[in-house]
Amino acid sequence: MLLREPIHIIGGGLAGTEAAWQIARRGLRSILHEMRPVRRTPAHQTDRLAELVCSNSLKSEQESTAPWLLKEELRRLGSLLLCAAGKARVPGGHALTVDRELFSAEVTGAIASEPLIEVRREEVTALP
Repeated sequence: MLLREPIHIIGGGLAGTEAAWQIARRGLRSILHEMRPVRRTPAHQTDRLAELVCSNSLKSEQESTAPWLLKEELRRLGSLLLCAAGKARVPGGHALTVDRELFSAEVTGAIASEPLIEVRREEVTALP
């Protein structure tokens, strides 16, 4: 079955950007809807995708922990977020900690340069 219509994803946070990336890796088109900067939030400071607002930690990198296992699975699946985290990594003990600005810039750049992903900067207020 050939999917002719793009897959719509609402929200350019961690889950939305990773979903769009994985869809593109499978040769399918997607439209990623992100309301910022058209509509701002109190927590976000930029208009970049995958902006971390509460912490710069992506939790433990210690083997055999649940956070490590999840990240290991994501790495094996070609995760955009884990690739960006590797480029933006800063010292953080046993945790995978990142420079927030560099991390979101890496994700935003990768999404913007992917021809199978269209980013629409608009708020979704209803579903068809």
